[in-house]
Order: sequence, then C-alpha cells, then structure tokens
Amino acid sequence: MLERKFAKLGLEDFDYKKTAWYQTIVTENRSYRYNLAFFSLVMLAGLCALATVVAILELRYQIVPVYACLALLFTAVLGTLINLRHPRLVINLILTISLTGLCYSLVFSEIRGVALALLLVYPVLCIQLRGCKKGLFWFTSGIALFSVLLILQFAGIVPPNNHPLSILDILMFTAAMILLFTLAWLGEKRQETLIGRLTDLLVFDTETGLPDRDVLLHSIKSDRQYIFAIIKIENFSDLVALFGYELSGTISQFASRKLVKHEHKFGYRTFQLKYNEYGILLETEHPIWIEESAKKLTTIISVLETESLPWERDQIRLVYRVGGTIITPGDENIPLSRADYALKKAERSHTVLSMFDGDTTEKACAYDNVIKFTELINNRQDDTFCAVFQPVFDRNGASIAWYEALLRVKRQNGEYVSVYPYLDIARSTGVYPNLTNFIIEQAVLMILQFDVDISVNISIQDILRTEFITLIDSVHERIKHKNGRIIFEILESDELVELEKCISFIEYVSLYGFKIAVDDFGTGYSNYGTLINLPIDIVKIDGSLIRRVKHDDNARTLVEGIVHFCEKSNKKTVAEFVENEQVFNCVQNLNIDYLQGFFLAVPDAIPKSEVTVKSTP
Repeated sequence: MLERKFAKLGLEDFDYKKTAWYQTIVTENRSYRYNLAFFSLVMLAGLCALATVVAILELRYQIVPVYACLALLFTAVLGTLINLRHPRLVINLILTISLTGLCYSLVFSEIRGVALALLLVYPVLCIQLRGCKKGLFWFTSGIALFSVLLILQFAGIVPPNNHPLSILDILMFTAAMILLFTLAWLGEKRQETLIGRLTDLLVFDTETGLPDRDVLLHSIKSDRQYIFAIIKIENFSDLVALFGYELSGTISQFASRKLVKHEHKFGYRTFQLKYNEYGILLETEHPIWIEESAKKLTTIISVLETESLPWERDQIRLVYRVGGTIITPGDENIPLSRADYALKKAERSHTVLSMFDGDTTEKACAYDNVIKFTELINNRQDDTFCAVFQPVFDRNGASIAWYEALLRVKRQNGEYVSVYPYLDIARSTGVYPNLTNFIIEQAVLMILQFDVDISVNISIQDILRTEFITLIDSVHERIKHKNGRIIFEILESDELVELEKCISFIEYVSLYGFKIAVDDFGTGYSNYGTLINLPIDIVKIDGSLIRRVKHDDNARTLVEGIVHFCEKSNKKTVAEFVENEQVFNCVQNLNIDYLQGFFLAVPDAIPKSEVTVKSTP
C-alpha cells in the first residue's frame, strides 16, 4: 500500500521502512497478529478437545481420533508459536489447517461441527492475520478449492459424505463466508485508510504539503552522489512582525510552490525542514566540484528571487540564504549538519550562498555550547555555583564603597570560571533565572553578615519577568533592618525595550532603598538615551574605554564626556578594569567617583576582618 502511495508522489527513493514511525507500526501490528494467532489457536485447540470429550460421552468412538488429532495439531502449532515467536509461519499453518478442515468436512460428516466453526472463523482470520491483499488471496483460494471439491463430488469423482450438501446448503455456506469476509475486509480496509492518513501527517508538512526531514534522510542512497542545500527565508521573522502572523502561512506556501515549480527544470526534490527553511536534494550522475555545485545553487536562487509575493497592493520580496554541501557515497548520514554549517557561515559572512568546505568551526562552537549547557545544568543540580565579591573603591582607592557579587561556574575539570561566557546559553535554554536568583541570594547573605551594599548584575529579561518583583519583596523583608542594600546593575548592552516597565521597576525598587547602575556603559545600543530616559543612580564606564584612556585621545574624550554628563545629572561614575598602576594614575585625573579592578583588589570571598566600607553612593 505505502509503496504505491509514495511512488505515485514521486518518492521512489524514500526508504520508509527504516523510519521510526514505520518500525513502530510494524512492531504493533506484529504484536497484534501474534496475540490474535495465539488466541485463535487456544480457541481451536480447546474446541477440538471439547469435541473429543463430547464424542466420548456420546459413545461415538469412531470420530474421537479425528478430534483428538486436531486438538493435538493445534496445540503443537501453538507450541511452535510460543517457542519460535514466528507469527507469519504460524499464521500460514492456521489458515492451511482451517482450509483443510473445511474441505475435509465435505467427505466426513462426522466433523460437521468443526466445519461450521471454521466457517465462522476462516474468513475473519484471512483478513485479520494477512491483511486485505493477501487475505483476499487466501480467501479466494479457499473458495476455489472448496468449489472444485463440490464439483468433483457432484461428478462422482469424490465420494460424498453420509449427509451430502444440497444446493441450498451450498448457497447458504457461500453467502455466509462472503458476508463474513466482506465485513472483515471493510474493517481492515478502514484501518489501512487510517494508517494512510496518519502517514500523510507524519511524512508531509500540513501547511505546504512538502515531504519532511524524515523523508529527506531516508531518501539518500549510500551508493549515489548528490548536491544538498538548505534554503532559508532570511527575512521571514521580519515580514511576520511587520505584516502580522497571518502572513506566515502565505509566505511558506508561496516559497514551497516556487520551489516545487522549478523541480523538473533543475532536477531536484524539495523538502520542508522548518517553518522558514527548505531542503533541496539534487542527484548528480558524476562527481562534482564545489564551484560547480555553487554555480547550480546560485542559478536556482536567482530564479526564485525573480518572483515576489503579492500582498494586498504590494509586492514582497523574499530574501534567501543558502548553505550547500556535496554528498558522496558513504557520508549520507551527515548532510544536514554540513549544510547547516555552511548556512551559518553564510549568515556570519553576510553572503547569499556558502558551500561546506570542511571547516568545522561551527561544529566546534556547537560542541562548546553543549559542554557549557551541561556544566550549567550540573552546577544547578549539584548546587556548585559559587559567588565571589570584588570591592569598589573611592576615587583615591583608599576605602571600599561597596562590593560587586560575581557568579562563578564550576567546570567539568573542577575549575571555577566567570559566568559571562555562559550567559547566552543560559538565556536561550531558560537557565538564566536560576543564575540571577542564586547571586541575589548570595548578596542577601553577605548583607545579613556584613551589613554592606552589594551590587548584582541583572538583565532586561529579569526586569520583565513577574516573579522577579516577588523576589525583590522577599529580599527587602529579609534585610530591611540592615543598613546594607542591593545595587542592581543592568547591562547597557541589553537593549532596554519596554521603557515604561523599566521605569516602573526602578521606581519600585527605589522605595526599598535599592539603587540602579548601568554596567559596561559606552559600548551598547542606547548610550546617552539610557541615561536620559531612565532614573539611573550609577554609571559604570566600560573597561575597554578605561584601558585606552592612557594612549587614546578619542577614548579619553569620550570618558570625559560621560563623566561631565553624569556630574550635571547627579549620577555617580565607576571606572571598571583598573588593572595596573598606569591606568590607576590616568583615571585619577578624570574626576571619576569610584574605581574597580585587579590593581585594587581581586574578586574573592569576604573575610569579616577585611570589610571596610566608606559610605554608600
């Protein structure tokens, strides 16, 4: 059934029998037929055994051996099924024995009871055990053989039994078998239809009708060579955001139709990978070079780009980006990864097309991200995150104003490192709130123990999550009798969207005496707009600017401008990355309020005897 279905749709190379969903169907079907065969054999053996007992009680000893042999035969077949667990062999034996019993009943009327039982069972078993097509073969073969024996009986070649069948008996017999077979056939046909529809849902994308990734992977033959490419609609998200979500389906259908339209011309097959990504597979008759493959793919994209998507009164141009690879015999299991590497390379280099050339930089990056995610999860589960604290000094470096809480992550080798390389992974995997919650808890413990101000880094994502305010409330409740307060440092590189919510958050925490600082100021998106739009208390000037002030006049001018602006707007400034004496001496003349860096103190746990706080900013 499925072979004809996929061949009709042009998927002759689709080796669906290796897919997980087909293996599941086969396993379930095999289990069903095994159980049905087991139940049928138990019933048939039990029926024959019961008939043996009844024959003995009725003193009909001449037919006892027949029933006893049948009972033993069905029991032997049942033992074969249990020991070999070979349903197909046993199913054929069941149908053969049943058909033999039906034919045997024409000659020996003594087993008419068994014949009637088999009459009811045989048509159903044919369909349920062998399916529509093969079940029909067994049934028609049985009817044909039974009819031949009847003809031979009427011709006098085969002797009739003591109670020969009449014409009416034959008609009733035939009608009953056909009726039972038809009912069983219709039920099986309905099941096969449902399997076909389920297969459509599993194999084809519901929106575009294209075969999916599973079909692609099982259509690549190990002895052939191909060009494979991932075609991505680069501006898909932007178009949906601009014109509305309703456009997403229209874009997908338009792109898929255009790809399918040119399949015959260029000799490729189109597959749906993701909502805005398609795969094309082009078989080549001879080995092909990267340059030739790139030329073919460039031609395909050029044709696609000539057609725009009509939308109301406008024409929307889709922007495509392509990552391609050559598949040679033996490497059919990794085309998606290679094409994806090439696609990422094209995105990074801002080119339309890139071919995989053996560069595994993206693969190494992906592997590194997996390691980082694993380490984050291990730290969360094992509670091995660690907090260290770096002092922030007054402008002379003489006394400590407050401490910054810094998160450290334990690596697989036991080493503790900064959390900053892990932040992107933490945000994309949902682990980030755990980091914020941990560092705030450590800040609270230090305030409770040392009664000092502690600054912690937060992001715009923290501000926008509703449970963060609940956390702030609980923090205030725990430290409200202490002089120390928390300073929330927002990364200036975070694009501060949702301006009203940010202002509401700052005003809310200000009621508790908490302060707001902008971290890494001078390198982000909003720059002075951040200081103008938000009621910030402290501005931490980015360390890359501080490092350059001693030899770069432009950096020095920019820092002086930041300091001057903050003085006029009553905001305190902090110079980060004061790493050596030269930087320290240079920033002394810039009128910056506070200093922080390795030259003054390295991050560490805070011994109580060393805590010396000047005053809160």
